[in-house]
Amino acid sequence: MPMDAVIYVDTEAIHPVANGEWHHTRLNHVPAPGERITMLCGLVATAEFAHVSQRDTHGVPHTCWNCDYVYRREHDLDIWPGHPALSTRPAPRPRT
Repeated sequence: MPMDAVIYVDTEAIHPVANGEWHHTRLNHVPAPGERITMLCGLVATAEFAHVSQRDTHGVPHTCWNCDYVYRREHDLDIWPGHPALSTRPAPRPRT
C-alpha cells in the first residue's frame, strides 16, 4: 500500500497575485480554492490555484508596494526614502 505524501507549505512564502501585483498576506493555513483572503494592503480576493508555468499568462506581475510597506513595518525592515508606497501615505508627524 502506498504511503501518503505530505507536502508542507510555508504560509509566509505564499504571495497571491491579484490585479497584476504580488501581494503579502497573514495566513495561518493554506486557503482553500474559493476562500476569501485579505492582502496586507486591504485588497480582498478569492483564492484560486494555478501551475507556476501560468503565472505570467496575463503579463508579468509587479510588487504591490503598499503590501511591501506594511510587511517591512511589521518585520522591522528598512523602508528606503524613495519607497513607492511613501507617496501615498501622509508625512509622519514631528515628535514633540
